[in-house]
Amino acid sequence: MSKIQSIHHLNFVVRELEPQIDYFRRLLQTEPVIEELPLRQVKTARFNLSGVWIVLVQPLSTEGEVAEILSTHGEGLFLLSLGVESLEQSMEMLSQKGIHAKPKGKRPGLDNWIVQDLDCPQGLGPVLQLCQLNF
Repeated sequence: MSKIQSIHHLNFVVRELEPQIDYFRRLLQTEPVIEELPLRQVKTARFNLSGVWIVLVQPLSTEGEVAEILSTHGEGLFLLSLGVESLEQSMEMLSQKGIHAKPKGKRPGLDNWIVQDLDCPQGLGPVLQLCQLNF
């Protein structure tokens, strides 16, 4: 059985990446990993804080899921990703407890992550997802 082990990463949507990168550089006293993800139409900057990634995400167009989140909800926290050893085992366990995956299925995330969004109450706010490292 694979239960949730940690907070893996937190994603914040931002209109402009650079001012936020500067703030987090000064706050965390570390340099980010910066990447463009053309298929998701975003640019990201991620900071590692004791094994938890803080990810800043800027849409590069008005199209795509992240641009829609920014347009609908504004800037701020939009995703909480929980670390698991096995997505399949975790989803099987959660399904037995009435918690299900969103229909879009698992997909590759940043670096070597594999993620699966969860179907969760709308009033909660951020998207919840599970994250497994793909070794």
